[in-house]
Amino acid sequence: VSTQSTGSSGINAEYGEEEEERVDDDNFEVEKSKQAQADKISERAYLDGPRAHNTGIKGVKEDARAYRRYILEKEQEKFDDLAKAAARFALNEAPKSDDEFDLDEDEEFMATYRAKRMMEMKEKATPTFGGIRELTEKDYCDTIDNAYSTTDVVVYIYEDHIAACKRYKEYLPRIAQEFPKCMICCIRASRARMSANFIQRGLPCFIAYRGGDVKKAWVNIRDTIGDDAEYDVLVEGMQDNSVLPYN
Repeated sequence: VSTQSTGSSGINAEYGEEEEERVDDDNFEVEKSKQAQADKISERAYLDGPRAHNTGIKGVKEDARAYRRYILEKEQEKFDDLAKAAARFALNEAPKSDDEFDLDEDEEFMATYRAKRMMEMKEKATPTFGGIRELTEKDYCDTIDNAYSTTDVVVYIYEDHIAACKRYKEYLPRIAQEFPKCMICCIRASRARMSANFIQRGLPCFIAYRGGDVKKAWVNIRDTIGDDAEYDVLVEGMQDNSVLPYN
């Protein structure tokens, strides 16, 4: 009898332990379900804010609208983050986290980018012309002195009675069109109070100024290209003599 009692007690104890484990599992599942419901309620309250708790179709539609608002808000946050990162990148400001940009690996790109931006800014700041300006004795000096510091002022000095002067003056409008960043001007030598000796021996003549100072002078161009050279020959001579820049 003692043996049978002991066996029954062991079985009952084992069964009791299994029953307790089953109860614990059931309680865990119940608590898990309660927590999931609580999380869902909290998420809905976060997404939708305070609102009347509707049921049925109206409640489903409200939840759908809330979810769409939530998605849109998240997308907007991502967009804002990208916009801020792009702004810092454009301003050459180092990003605040390694997830945005790694400028250490893009130093060559940044150097190229800065050089390009500087070139664009310089081009915007440099005036363009494209026409011919006939100077007089009064505005000759003012035109040269008041020009932009990086602008080449190219002055053609001529006299109408010299055939070569008239020939090469005809090319000036085309030169002004092809070199719009140069201020192309012209003046009669007598108006500029040039000496008779210079008029006889030095014309036609090109003088290039920059920053108010003489940059280069090409005197008596007939000695180099003759009296009746073609347009391309004249331009090449002006470039070789540093009167015009190479495009």
